[in-house]
Parts: sequence; structure tokens; C-alpha cells
Amino acid sequence: MIAELGTECLKVQALVNQLQLTSLTANQQAEILVELLAGVVHLHNHCDEDFQTLITE
Repeated sequence: MIAELGTECLKVQALVNQLQLTSLTANQQAEILVELLAGVVHLHNHCDEDFQTLITE
């Protein structure tokens, strides 16, 4: 579970970095934002109370 979380965090960070590029078209920005939204939802789902308890232990 932690490895999957790390992988997803890396994906989100890469997408954030891509959004900072000034040469993106509107379509490219939209595609990145869609992927970023999916990644954030995925992270949110994995960071539930059970996961927080696992980290605490």
C-alpha cells in the first residue's frame, strides 16, 4: 500500500511540474488537469482512516 502511495505521489508531482511549463496548449493543460484530478482522487481514497492508523502504528 505504501509503495502504491509513493508511486501515485510521484505521478502527481510530475503532473504538477508539467503544468508549470509555459509552452502548453489549452488542450494539453486540460489533459494534465484531468490526470491530476484522477491522481488526487486516488490519493484521497488511499489516505483514509485505516491508512492513517497504519502509519501511526
